[in-house]
Amino acid sequence: MDEQQGAGIEHRHLRSALEFAILMAAEGQKRKPALAFPKDLRPFLKKPRLPNSALGRLRRCIEGDPLFRTRLSAGAPPELVDEIGQLWLAGAEGWEQQAAVLAAVADAAVEDVDLKTQLKRAEKRREAAEQAAVRAQAELVHRDEVVQMQSTEIDDLRAELVKSEEIVLEMRTELLDARMDVRHARDREAAAEAKWVTVNDQLTAARRQPASQQPALAEPVLDNSAEVAAAASAARALAEQLEALLSAPTAAVRSPSRAQQARGNRTPVTLPGGVIGSSSEAAEHLARSDAQMLIDGYNVAKLGWPNRPLERQRAALLDALENLARRFGTDVTVVFDGASIVGAYADRRRLIRVVYSPEGVIADDVIRNEVKRVPTTRAVVVVTNDAEIVRDVRADGANVVPSNALLAIL
Repeated sequence: MDEQQGAGIEHRHLRSALEFAILMAAEGQKRKPALAFPKDLRPFLKKPRLPNSALGRLRRCIEGDPLFRTRLSAGAPPELVDEIGQLWLAGAEGWEQQAAVLAAVADAAVEDVDLKTQLKRAEKRREAAEQAAVRAQAELVHRDEVVQMQSTEIDDLRAELVKSEEIVLEMRTELLDARMDVRHARDREAAAEAKWVTVNDQLTAARRQPASQQPALAEPVLDNSAEVAAAASAARALAEQLEALLSAPTAAVRSPSRAQQARGNRTPVTLPGGVIGSSSEAAEHLARSDAQMLIDGYNVAKLGWPNRPLERQRAALLDALENLARRFGTDVTVVFDGASIVGAYADRRRLIRVVYSPEGVIADDVIRNEVKRVPTTRAVVVVTNDAEIVRDVRADGANVVPSNALLAIL
């Protein structure tokens, strides 16, 4: 009857009384005579804590031994057994109603504690979320400031790049103008030297004639030769000065050896690894260098525009070479046969130098002489498919580019 009445009390509410029963059974074994207790308690005597699954078994075991239960009730101190456990051990009439009230109060207290714990945890999570949101907002603001600063720096760099490109373009234009001045000075020098040689030959021939056959204006002619010589010397000095100014950076880069300078040999431009000398890549690399580029005009023009008249071939080549000089800053001299052909003087260009061979001289010889005229401290590139020119200019240390390789980059 008592067991049925206490069936409404859950086993967990009797944990303190059940643990006290195990404690009393363990201590009772140490006495003489030993305290009698239910045998089903023996497996739990050495366990530090009763598992929840064993509470019902222990409860039924103790309720089945009224004598042991009574002894437990008589010796149960309130410090070890709570009020519900004491009511169960005593088994007085109506104990289950009192125990039920106490169990409800205990459960409510536990639920209240759990609720408060949950509220505290929720509050902590909320505070952590707010702090994370504040940090994220601060990081976003900082990131916006960094992006703005970087955008401003990029705009400044772009503006500086535009200015730098303008400066480079101006310097390239000045360099091309200076190179043209050097070419013109060389042409004036050559003309002055030729005139000086002619006058000198005339003077020599005049001196060899008898006095009676000498021209009456022999002395003025001598004076003219002095002026011509002075003009040639001045032109030569100007050409050397401009050439030294333009070739100084190149000479510093190539730094030819003293043995090479003593032999008068120039150093060819070194191509990047894996680049074939007859390829368009080699042609572009040499066009971008600071080398003097000499082009066999008709050799390239006839290969590039074979179906056009000769004059239109020449014009097409000159237009393409001016574009090349504008793109890469190439120092270009193109040589054609025959200064007396129609349109020769109309072909003069601003960015490139156009040369026609004198009467009785072929363009091949002009190209060879042009190579020899360029100082050995400066590299020379010759564009032609003529095997004889290739052989001669390579002996002078020049790079050679096939005509078809140049046409590929025009």
